[in-house]
Amino acid sequence: MSQPATRQQQLQDAFELFSQVSEQLTGSYRELEKQVVGLNRELATARSERARLLDEIQTLQQQASRSRRLSSMGEMTARLAHQVRTPLSTALLYASQLKQAQLPRDQHDCFVDRLLTGLRHLDHMVNDMLVFARGGQGGDEIINLHRLLEQVQQTLLPQLDSKAARWSVQPAHSDICIHGRQELLVSVLANLATNTLDICDRHCHLEWRVELQDDSVQLVFQDNGPGIPAELHEHIFEPFFTTRPGGTGLGLTVVHAVITAHQGEIDIDPDYREGARFVIRLPLPETQQQLASGVLNKQQKADSASLRCV
Repeated sequence: MSQPATRQQQLQDAFELFSQVSEQLTGSYRELEKQVVGLNRELATARSERARLLDEIQTLQQQASRSRRLSSMGEMTARLAHQVRTPLSTALLYASQLKQAQLPRDQHDCFVDRLLTGLRHLDHMVNDMLVFARGGQGGDEIINLHRLLEQVQQTLLPQLDSKAARWSVQPAHSDICIHGRQELLVSVLANLATNTLDICDRHCHLEWRVELQDDSVQLVFQDNGPGIPAELHEHIFEPFFTTRPGGTGLGLTVVHAVITAHQGEIDIDPDYREGARFVIRLPLPETQQQLASGVLNKQQKADSASLRCV
C-alpha cells in the first residue's frame, strides 16, 4: 500500500475512534444529566421533608410549652385559691364595714385604704397569672428607653415615698430606642423594683444603670437590701418559688418570661455583695446599633482623653 493510502486509512481509523469516543462521552453525559436530575429531585424531597420536620418540631415545642404552662396553671390555681381567700375575705369585711351610717370619717378612710390594698394585691396576683399563662409577649412598639425608665419611676413614686426610698438612674441616651410592648416592660421593671421595696427597710436605695453595647442595651438594677443568698440564685426564676409568706412565686418568673419574649436575657450578678443586682440585656434594632456604636466611640475617646490628663 502506498504511503498516501496508508495515511488516509490512519485518518479514517482515527476519525472512527473519535466518533466512538464522542458517542461514549455523549452517552456518559446524558447519564450524568439523568443522575443530576434524580439527585436534584432527591435533594428537593429531602429539603421539603426537613422543612416539614422542622415545622413539626416547632409545633411540638409549642405544644410542650403550652402543656407545661397548663400544668403549672393547675398548680398555680390551687395555690392562688388559697392565697386569694385571705385578701378577698379581708376586702369583703372592710367593704361591709363601710355600710355603717355613723362610721367616723377617719375610720372610714382607714377601711377604704385597707380595702384598696387588698384589691390591689388581688389584681397583682391575677395579672401575674395572666402574663405567665400567655408565656410573656413581645411587641413591635418603638420604645424610647429614657421615657420608659421615667414611666417606671412614676409608677413607683407612691411606694418610694411610703418607704422613704431613693431612686437614681444614670442618664440614658435620649435617642436610644428598643422594640417591644411598653406597658409590659414598665410592669415587669416596676415589679422587679417592688420586690426590693417589699423586703427592704426604710431608706432603701434603688439604682438603675444603662450600659450600651454594640448590638444590645444592658440595664443594671441594684439595691442596698438584704440581697439573695447564693444558694437560691438558680431557683429565683422558677415558677412558685418564693421565700416570702403570702408570695405567689410568680413575680420574677413573669419578669423572666417577658424579658425572654422580648429576645432578651435577665440574670442575677453572683458577685454583688451589697444587696442584689440584676442585669437585663435587650437587643437594639439595627438602626439603633449604629447610634450605640457612635456613643461608645465618643465614650472611649472621652475616657482616653481623661487618662491622658491624669
